[in-house]
Amino acid sequence: MTKVERILQILISIACMIPLFVVTFITVRYNVFVTDGGSEVVNVAHVPAVLYAVVLVLIVLLLCDRILNRIDSGTFLGVGLFFFAVCGLYLVFNADSFLRADSLFCFQAAGNINAGDFSDFKAGGYVNVYPFQLGWITIERIMLRFSSNITFFYFCFLVISILTILVLWLISREICRRNDVQNITLMLSLAFLPHLFNTLFVYGNVPGYLLFLTAVYFQIRSLRHDRTVYYVLAALLGVAAFVLKNNFEIGLVAMLGIYVLELIRNPRNRKIYTAVALALVLVPASSLVVERCYSSESGTEVSLGSGIPKPAFIAMGMQEGNGRYGWYNDYTLKTYRKEGHDSSRTSAVAERELKKRVRYFGNHPGYARKFYVNKLVSTWGDSLHESVWNGPLDSCGARMYTDVMKWIYHPDTAVHRRLHYFTKIIEMMVMIFTLVATVGLAFGRRHDTAVIYVMLSIVYFTGGFLFHLMWETKAQYTYQYVSMLIPSAALGIVMCREKVGILIDRMIFRLKNRR
Repeated sequence: MTKVERILQILISIACMIPLFVVTFITVRYNVFVTDGGSEVVNVAHVPAVLYAVVLVLIVLLLCDRILNRIDSGTFLGVGLFFFAVCGLYLVFNADSFLRADSLFCFQAAGNINAGDFSDFKAGGYVNVYPFQLGWITIERIMLRFSSNITFFYFCFLVISILTILVLWLISREICRRNDVQNITLMLSLAFLPHLFNTLFVYGNVPGYLLFLTAVYFQIRSLRHDRTVYYVLAALLGVAAFVLKNNFEIGLVAMLGIYVLELIRNPRNRKIYTAVALALVLVPASSLVVERCYSSESGTEVSLGSGIPKPAFIAMGMQEGNGRYGWYNDYTLKTYRKEGHDSSRTSAVAERELKKRVRYFGNHPGYARKFYVNKLVSTWGDSLHESVWNGPLDSCGARMYTDVMKWIYHPDTAVHRRLHYFTKIIEMMVMIFTLVATVGLAFGRRHDTAVIYVMLSIVYFTGGFLFHLMWETKAQYTYQYVSMLIPSAALGIVMCREKVGILIDRMIFRLKNRR
């Protein structure tokens, strides 16, 4: 590792540790429940003290464990995924065929377009307002060719969730050949319940995350094995994730940043230049293809840059309403409609609102501090990341066919609360041990795939943190940032265990010498 590389690695790690520490504190201190399917009521409470005791016991057990490294990770993977599939199939075949909000609107738009109805492209139509949804709508159009049954979509999303856990495990195998790291990654992935409950969230975030995670897997392989096919696959899948859901632009930038850091170490690696160039060309090219195809098919001029402008989302992210700070509140849609579905006029109104809010925050620093503290807590404090809220809630009219589904999807049940607490325990461990891995690896002198992945995961996390600090926010938007930290946390756990083992051996050695 060159001196420049080491300095950059340390600076990036220090910068990323700030949001990591903030979210770790929020995770350990606060428990957020989002209730009422219609309006997202955010309830903030302190984490029960008993959970700290449970976390401490689990940490001690993991640090003293000598079994996980002896269990074949491939066998453990098969057993774990079988268990996950059984739980997922129960949800799939017992859930009401029920979609709502953007999940429903995208589904309806896809069906309309397939039927030759292009009303969604007209002024005020869903695609006209949110043209960036066309990537996901295109995938739904393909899926609708096979079946329009919502249960079929649930099943497809279960497969996507299983593949997501599989890719996390594959990443852990690439960054460390130890069984315990791979097995801990699998255990945390299975226990991170948003992976399971997002099976019923038929929306672009879930498949988009799988595509991005797979792109990261091939990026790690490209840097380890230096094969052209891996560089190309990393670029293609990263761009595909961005096209499917624009928020994965954060991930694509993080991936390109890792490649740039590698170029500092090895500036003659032409394959990295190829991957970076391919991604930079495909991002605008893919947008152009989507625009041209839909313009031709619908007979309407389609532009992915039209619809509600970005300043409106930033302005909404600075507003308070109904006890929510920076959450969705209809401001963007109401303003766009009020301005006659004109993007330029809407942007001008939003920019004035932005300046007004900035001045208000400047004149009331105490309120500004309170606003952003509450925004951060409500965004990152929900350990389920609204994955249950996104599903078929009875408060929104969905039917509950079994007692288990009632216990899960009714916010007042003991089971629902315990699911929150269980995932809170898992998320505490993920955040704490990611910090450990960051300190242990990113500040060291090693340069291997483990260090590269930890750097990538914390840079991606930091990008998501900053984006939702500025943009409109919701707890459901953040699950992928935490999920991607899981292999890093597994490394942190094993690193701690090795240190504890060394300390114990030294203590035993000293005791023997005294005798």
